[in-house]
Amino acid sequence: MRKRVAFVRNKYYNDSGMDYVFDRLHDELNKRNILLFLADNLYAGFPFKAPDCEFAVFWDKDAALARALENAGIRLFNSARATELCDDKEKTFAALAGKIALPQTLIAPLVYDVSNGEDERFISLTEKELGYPVVVKECSGSQGRQVYLAENRTELIALHRRLMRVPHLFQRFIAGECAGSDTRVYVVGKKAVGAVERKNTTDFRSNTFLGGKMNKIALSEELAKKAETVATALNLDYGSVDFICEDGEYAFIEANSSAYMQNAEKNGIPLAELFAEYIAEAAYGA
Repeated sequence: MRKRVAFVRNKYYNDSGMDYVFDRLHDELNKRNILLFLADNLYAGFPFKAPDCEFAVFWDKDAALARALENAGIRLFNSARATELCDDKEKTFAALAGKIALPQTLIAPLVYDVSNGEDERFISLTEKELGYPVVVKECSGSQGRQVYLAENRTELIALHRRLMRVPHLFQRFIAGECAGSDTRVYVVGKKAVGAVERKNTTDFRSNTFLGGKMNKIALSEELAKKAETVATALNLDYGSVDFICEDGEYAFIEANSSAYMQNAEKNGIPLAELFAEYIAEAAYGA
């Protein structure tokens, strides 16, 4: 009997990159006698009406929906927990603490909505511990849009005030080989399967969404080992792990549970094929 796998995406956000992921996975799974179908009109609730399938590719960040699907007995790629850990940078770092070297990071203190959040001591501590420039990140975000750079105290205070009631963190700026450069390692089944270098000459953020360019590089044993340590800790069926190379050492930056495929596949990394094979093994057994 042909297996059915749902492709769960956020109904309020879609773009050509997500369409590409669905189309490629649909074609690759079809070769393996598995039907991938769209399920983008789901709502978490009690009771929950689950789609007719045993497996789902979860290409969303709605943790409540992911848990509802799992509670209905549907195996997700990635799991609710993995998605939640990757979507919240504070949770990512908490899960990785003691397992891999992390850049020096300060988590912004919680500010209640009835308080003003002005804290001269915290600003001074951030300056002392991290120096300038300092990277400021909202804990949840994507495509680099919630990442900022404070060059001085005035900019740091302004960002902290702006994000006062939004979970965010501060990180030591890692210069890398050049501004706007990083290395992304793709993982399937917690195994590193390819690496690319991303460079952006117009922004300190390397994201292709913001103008960064991607080129395939050799996957070194060091990079593979570090990426697999992260993928194992976060339980990633599929995703990417980002590093910045500083003084010859790769420093972890963040992980992504729904890394787009198109640019990587253009560079010769067959992500859809590898991910489809992984799903097929889970559905039918090795």
